Amino acid sequence: MKKLGAQAGLVLLLLSGIVSTSFGSGAKEGPQAPKPETKPIKLVGATQLPDTYVFWKTLVFFRDKVKEYYKGPLEIDLHHSGAVGTEKDYVEFMIQGVSVDFAIAAPSWAATWDKRVSLMDPPFLYRDIDHWEKVLSSGEAFKPIEQDLLKKGLRILGYGGGGTRNLILRKPIANMQDASTILLRVMAAPIQSKIFNAAGMRPVPMDYLEVYNAIKTGVVDGLENESASLLSMKFYEVAPNIILTRHVITVRPLFFSEKTFQKLPKDLQEVVLKAGKEAAAFHRRTETKADAEALKEMESKGWIKTYPFDTAEMQKRAVPVLLEYAKEVGGEDIVKAVWAVK
Repeated sequence: MKKLGAQAGLVLLLLSGIVSTSFGSGAKEGPQAPKPETKPIKLVGATQLPDTYVFWKTLVFFRDKVKEYYKGPLEIDLHHSGAVGTEKDYVEFMIQGVSVDFAIAAPSWAATWDKRVSLMDPPFLYRDIDHWEKVLSSGEAFKPIEQDLLKKGLRILGYGGGGTRNLILRKPIANMQDASTILLRVMAAPIQSKIFNAAGMRPVPMDYLEVYNAIKTGVVDGLENESASLLSMKFYEVAPNIILTRHVITVRPLFFSEKTFQKLPKDLQEVVLKAGKEAAAFHRRTETKADAEALKEMESKGWIKTYPFDTAEMQKRAVPVLLEYAKEVGGEDIVKAVWAVK
């Protein structure tokens, strides 16, 4: 019996050892399998303009601010020079939630989804730079457009721009009679064609990246654009005559895909909104300065010649057309709200 009891005790001792080995303290456990790493969130931004232009600098500023404020894993890829399409493509991509998540684009490219968008920077909307800055820094005048675009899948984070647009032509003009002979490239928004047609010119809607060759081959006589674009795209090589009409101060929204935005964690959404406002303010102050400096630089180097132009008659013809178009697209209140800003 004693022998049997000893054997039973030995079995119990062995079982106890097995149990303690299997369920003992962590110090006795083998190495645990590593936890899977959290995959970084990936965002893509784009501009069709080169990396020397303020659009690219603004995207870089936005990217850096987002990465500074957001502490989670995040990758942001940026593309320039039309590597992933044109501004028109970006707007469509963002609405669909594919390929491009954020981009800077002319408002006219979003006019397909809300015609009032083209009322953000038509000719003769802003009195001067100070008026323009006050309108854009608050953004209140454009809230109805923002809310509508949001439903379509396009979020506006903020408003950049700041280039003062003039006529960039192969040959100089001195008055409205001369202007009537000009084939002028304009953006593909109806308000642009309507106003320049009313001003006596012959507007030709055309993609921006096609303009240089179109001027060179005589398809058009020139375009209307800001000085920084004139410099970065080297339009002065084919159209060195700058007619100082100062008819537009540009607005260039920083757009973000709403489909992408809604997939982001709450803390990243807040960062995107904050960084977007800061990037838009950076864009405005950078482009207004760059625009003035670019005009001086090109003129001092002899690349361009500037010509004064009395726009009184042009404004007289253009403003009624602007108001008529605003009424047609349901944007009278927007134009009035802009003009009401003091």
